[in-house]
Amino acid sequence: MTVRLAVVSDAPAVASVHVRSWQVAYRGVIPNSVLDNLSVEARTTMWEGAIPSGGVWVALADDEIVGFASAGPSRDDDAPFELYAIYVLSSAWGTGLGFELAKAALGDEPDVVVWVLEENPRARAFYERIGFQTDGVTKTQTAGPAELKELRYRRTKGVAA
Repeated sequence: MTVRLAVVSDAPAVASVHVRSWQVAYRGVIPNSVLDNLSVEARTTMWEGAIPSGGVWVALADDEIVGFASAGPSRDDDAPFELYAIYVLSSAWGTGLGFELAKAALGDEPDVVVWVLEENPRARAFYERIGFQTDGVTKTQTAGPAELKELRYRRTKGVAA
């Protein structure tokens, strides 16, 4: 297992992990019509634009990208740093890869937030294991016809072991 900074040529693989992991992790939470219409091509374009700015890490198993994390300046005025995403293919769940991606993406940042769907107990448990706690801030997002509640988690010290 290797974790390294992403390069632009990783964009198609990152996009594929992004789409495939959403289609597994959010089935039953986000409408199937939304999940089934996710586009690897559109996500590739997005990641080709994001990767050069830095803050995108990839995890490899047997030289194949099986996960990624993205972090950087917070979109919230009251937080300095944000973990935008950690996604790992379901075949790599439980391997410690998410933890390694979190360590790489977050480094020594002392104050970090991450937004998590309320109906995503797997992700919520993961973030709690690495030292995040809900801070009481919520928002609602729409995905097709569905309204999804997101909870903000915050970590104010190093990643837990």
